[in-house]
Amino acid sequence: MPNQSLKTEELLGSREIRFIDRKESNYPNLMRMCMDFDFCVLQLQRKVYSHITNRYLSDSQAFVLTTQDYRTNDTPAITPICDTLSKLEEHVTRHQVDILHDYLFGATNEDASSAG
Repeated sequence: MPNQSLKTEELLGSREIRFIDRKESNYPNLMRMCMDFDFCVLQLQRKVYSHITNRYLSDSQAFVLTTQDYRTNDTPAITPICDTLSKLEEHVTRHQVDILHDYLFGATNEDASSAG
């Protein structure tokens, strides 16, 4: 599974999405990844340069799964950037085994060579 780098020059900002109640979560797989493993869901605001206002403006919001140490480590995103939390939940549900395998055992040499 290819990882995407979170390039800060492309971001206007980000915030962590917190999952608090296991019983009432609308996104059970995202909640499990964050509460039981060392993952974090980030809501990203990508920036786009507006020639009309001559400044950077917020583009659409996006969501991504990354590890908790994204602040101190140049951590690639674990998932592709998704437009909604629902789409991120769907992606994590489909690829949960691969995500956990890479997290627990690291990416194999085969994965690294095919990504380059």
